[in-house]
Amino acid sequence: MQAGKSVLLIVNPHSGGGKGQKWMPRLESALKQRGWKVQTVLTERQGDAMHAVKESTADIILVAGGDGVFHDAINGLWQSGKSTPVGLIPIGTGNVFAANMGIPANPLDALEQLLNGQVHWLDVGEAHSQIFHCSLGVGFDAYVVAQMETVSKPQKRLLGKLVYFLQALRHSLHYRWSSLKVEAELKDGTKQVWEKDAWLVLISNLPDYGGVKVTPDAKPDDGLLDLCIMPSQSKADYFRFAMLGLLGWHMRHPDVVVTQIRSAHIVSDPPVPTQMDGELTPPTPVTVKVISKALPVLLPLK
Repeated sequence: MQAGKSVLLIVNPHSGGGKGQKWMPRLESALKQRGWKVQTVLTERQGDAMHAVKESTADIILVAGGDGVFHDAINGLWQSGKSTPVGLIPIGTGNVFAANMGIPANPLDALEQLLNGQVHWLDVGEAHSQIFHCSLGVGFDAYVVAQMETVSKPQKRLLGKLVYFLQALRHSLHYRWSSLKVEAELKDGTKQVWEKDAWLVLISNLPDYGGVKVTPDAKPDDGLLDLCIMPSQSKADYFRFAMLGLLGWHMRHPDVVVTQIRSAHIVSDPPVPTQMDGELTPPTPVTVKVISKALPVLLPLK
């Protein structure tokens, strides 16, 4: 990536339990030393990154934070119709996208590799009039996302990814599964319907979901999304299917659905929460579809 041009640096100072604030001056200094003209925007609330992207005339956009602020930024890019390359410098708690795409965990290493990388046009999913780069979760994981708002910054900074596991374990005692109906268009254009009692439906653009390969065949540039339905008829099923997922054995279970789709419509009784890229979104019903090669993303060279 040619230096001497302008970069919009979006930083979530609260990412990773407050790590964003620490890394901001280091990233600014590293960019300026390489000859880039830097405009820095600090986000304080949802929508700040989206607004900054819409207003920007920079040559590239770098987002220092987690999947949530990246979600906000790419929605600004999508809504504005711009094709400005955007890259993620991971400073979040989960960093799902970075882990899947081979972006280094150290922010300065990530910056270096992104600036020396290439632009790849990736697919996105669309639901609730938004796009997502990682996944749409329906049910239990969205419930956990809602409860994460009660977790303090020091806890997130100290525990990192482990905080999600601990919150999931804690709230599994309170969450109740729903009767779900999923109507999907498969990759060959045929339609299929599943009706199940389920605790989780995940529609993903990536193979690895927080360290677990829930949809191992997912690729972010194949023009498809990958669907997983985790059934449940008891509290014990949460732990049984969670353990199967951790071991990668869920694919072998006849009641677990894992398949590739182009679109889906999901309804539930009762309605359940949904999340996109770790951000809480409206409850079911929800309709989702893939948009192929929609997002210009800076990624490290392979």
